[in-house]
Amino acid sequence: MSPFRAMLTGGLAALAVIASVQGSAADQTANAALLDKYIAAFNAHDAAPFRDVIAENYVQHNGRAGQGLAGLQATARLYFQTFPDFHMALEDSVITTDKVVARFQITATHDHPVQLGANAPLFPPTGKKLSWQGISIWRVAGGKFVEHWDEDDLLGLSQQLRAQPPGEGK
Repeated sequence: MSPFRAMLTGGLAALAVIASVQGSAADQTANAALLDKYIAAFNAHDAAPFRDVIAENYVQHNGRAGQGLAGLQATARLYFQTFPDFHMALEDSVITTDKVVARFQITATHDHPVQLGANAPLFPPTGKKLSWQGISIWRVAGGKFVEHWDEDDLLGLSQQLRAQPPGEGK
């Protein structure tokens, strides 16, 4: 191989690496913006903006939320009704070109009945300020969240939802 051809080939390879790194940074920035919009929609108690973040065929891997964009919006509206002061704070995140992982702190006041699952007990309102954490993982494709896995501290939440017997907790 001639020195000129070797230099040209090496230069093209270097440009390809630079382009892939720049594309990755752009994807990560876009994915960080998706996460910001998701949190903002929850904190504004407005399900409509999810259309800019969630794909129509969104796959939800937990039994507490509906499938697709419409399912997520319906679930969010239920949260907003159940917890009128629901607030999500981002504690930590890891963002790649096709995945977003986020750890949240969620706060809300227990002033409406709460049921954490289809066969779970119904917790009557206690008026307590609740706080729990969750971790979510999203897969990103086509500029939107397309798949979701999550783990929430439902045990800790259910312990907070229980009414204290008279005389306890003073």
